[in-house]
Amino acid sequence: MNEAQFTHGIQKALEVWGLQNMCDLAILGGFAALGLVAGRVYLEMLKRRLTLRVASEMWASLTDLVVDTLLIGVALAGILVTNMDIMADIKIGLPFVPFGFLMLAIALVVRLFHNGCAVGSKAWCVALALLVIGCLSNWFGFTFVMEGAGDEYLELHPAAAAFWNGLEHMRSNQNPDLAMATFVWACPGFLLVFVWAVVAGALRAVRWAKNQPAETAAANGNQHGA
Repeated sequence: MNEAQFTHGIQKALEVWGLQNMCDLAILGGFAALGLVAGRVYLEMLKRRLTLRVASEMWASLTDLVVDTLLIGVALAGILVTNMDIMADIKIGLPFVPFGFLMLAIALVVRLFHNGCAVGSKAWCVALALLVIGCLSNWFGFTFVMEGAGDEYLELHPAAAAFWNGLEHMRSNQNPDLAMATFVWACPGFLLVFVWAVVAGALRAVRWAKNQPAETAAANGNQHGA
């Protein structure tokens, strides 16, 4: 092995290591977002301890901002890792993890553009359900496929070998046919969610721009009346 091949091998190993860790952290990020959404009552109880009104308002805004930032990172990671080259390099639990990332991306759009941040609303319940489905799918893909029982365990429990080996075969870097089948629906799915987000965001921006003159005129009228 010459120096160029050695350097290329190191670069490839670092690339795989970085992508694998990004995928794993995205799965954890989904659980963190779910915890913040489902535990909103606990966060509201903490907010009551804040004596200043400004601090209370900042707490509520930061809570939603952290959730949405986590989901944005998860959605971007899902878009990045759901392609044939990366799925061939790292282990992704198919089809569970791409499906989980897609559900979390849809939850993000519901929260951002369809009033999914209003606690107790129908949109909030839909976003919460999507978060639960996405996290459960990611949990199964990570626990049973990506990080399933290894050879050391199977040597002690040979009766379970067929079950765990079957799940191991669902890893993206070991099953190119399943990776291609997953890519066929996951890639268009992420594309549709992206288009949906852009259109919904653009429509909301247009409505906001149209309402601005009326809101400004009303504010000016109130000032003159005072």
